Amino acid sequence: MQLTARNSPAWAQRLMADLAAQNKSAAETVVVAAADDRAILLSPRSAVAARLKPTARKTPGTEQIGLPTWSTESVDDAESIDDVATSDASPDIFVHPAPAPFDTSPFDSMLLADLSAGAPLPEESWYDSEVSIAEEVASEIEKVIHVRPGDTLYGVLINAGVSEDDAKNAVGAIADVFSPRALRAGQEITLNITTASGTREREADPQLVGLSFEPNVVTDVKLTRNDTGDFIASAVDKPVVEHNRRAAGIIDSSLFNAAREAGVPMPVVADLIKTFSFDVDFQRDIQDGDSFEVFYERMDNEDGEFVKSGKILFASLTLSGKNIPVYYFERDGDGEYFTPSGEAIRKSLLRTPVDGARITSGFGMRMHPLLGYSKMHKGIDFGAPTGTPIYAAGSGTIVEIGKKGAYGNYIRIRHAGEYQTAYAHMSKFAKGLGKGDKVKQGDVIGYVGTTGRSTGPHLHYEILIAGAQTNPAKVKTVASNKLSGKQLKAFQTHMAKIDAERREQAKQQLIAERPDAIPLDCSTPAGCEN
Repeated sequence: MQLTARNSPAWAQRLMADLAAQNKSAAETVVVAAADDRAILLSPRSAVAARLKPTARKTPGTEQIGLPTWSTESVDDAESIDDVATSDASPDIFVHPAPAPFDTSPFDSMLLADLSAGAPLPEESWYDSEVSIAEEVASEIEKVIHVRPGDTLYGVLINAGVSEDDAKNAVGAIADVFSPRALRAGQEITLNITTASGTREREADPQLVGLSFEPNVVTDVKLTRNDTGDFIASAVDKPVVEHNRRAAGIIDSSLFNAAREAGVPMPVVADLIKTFSFDVDFQRDIQDGDSFEVFYERMDNEDGEFVKSGKILFASLTLSGKNIPVYYFERDGDGEYFTPSGEAIRKSLLRTPVDGARITSGFGMRMHPLLGYSKMHKGIDFGAPTGTPIYAAGSGTIVEIGKKGAYGNYIRIRHAGEYQTAYAHMSKFAKGLGKGDKVKQGDVIGYVGTTGRSTGPHLHYEILIAGAQTNPAKVKTVASNKLSGKQLKAFQTHMAKIDAERREQAKQQLIAERPDAIPLDCSTPAGCEN
């Protein structure tokens, strides 16, 4: 038996140790039998702490007193087990002899037979003699960390208790698929950490098993540890659903607010404003009660969440009862917006070169707010928050850029013919711009600010004709050209397709908004009428 124990695996040794302990415990048990063949098993300690007392009980169907039964009550610590066993009050009590030791030889022979036959041991982890019980019960912990402003990926891991080596190796692996510098505040990072055995230097150190996060709605970044302990990072692109979406609404205060309330994504709102900047003065032309419609390309993830937007395929503004529709159409590889008659809406110059701005000062004589006397104002001021993008009013070449006295940060662009435009009080210029650079109409050239002689953030915008400042509100701009021949026919076919899809979505939206909506699947005769 001793030879078998030495050569046995840990799980068998534990089993035999448990059996031996049970054998010893059984040998020390005092068995007290009553006259009615009922047995009370007491350990030596509990036997000392109990007294067995006879009580009378009736035998069913007779008035005679039956054999005694027994109850227990506490006794003084001074009494011994011998006192209880030899008490006169309990003559029928006797002590059974200790049972024979438990024979483990059958298990011994079975174990030797299994070992000789090469029988596999159970796969449960507690049979592994190389791992302690404490480590076996240790479980993997999942932590969700919210990135705070100023946090780095390395710092997040260190603060979560990850060792410096693990943190460095994890960041190095992730850098192959995602720039750690692109981590943004509010990002959620899920860490998988274990306290089980591994490559830890100390028992208390947690070990990083892996992590995951979504840098954007279409990408998952995952980090896992392989069998050799190295970190492997991967970036998985989520599938997106492309479709066209219609939105419409009534303008109460501004086109910007109305479009946002209708669920139009911010990039589409900016493009919508830019599209109509050729013909619409967003400060004066739009009134409460006017309306808009936009039909644009959209990409959602599998959960229906917005991922990004594409082109505006159709847009219209109804201003004071007059409808202004435009359609996107590509000709010769370039996309533009056209009226239903095929006339391009792009003019030589934009009337409003900044998004969502309001006119705070017009062209002409005025009392200068800083100088305190009347002075000619040779441009139009558009009030807007600092940092609002400023667009090139037309395509051309930058002939001046930099600081210019009371103008502050200043850019002047030369366009076709004798036209030039100037932009002043910028907070900063767009990156990479310099004198002599060419820009296209609608390119961002700078951002609203309050540099130079200024009372607050705004854009000072000028149009110069033959070198002289001219009132931008009175400058007539001309359309680029008009479609004809095959291009016009292709445009008309494209326009009819867009209109059909718009009408179908408008019908579905209208029915969905009605409480008594009729099914669209033609399940009833009335349904097909819709």
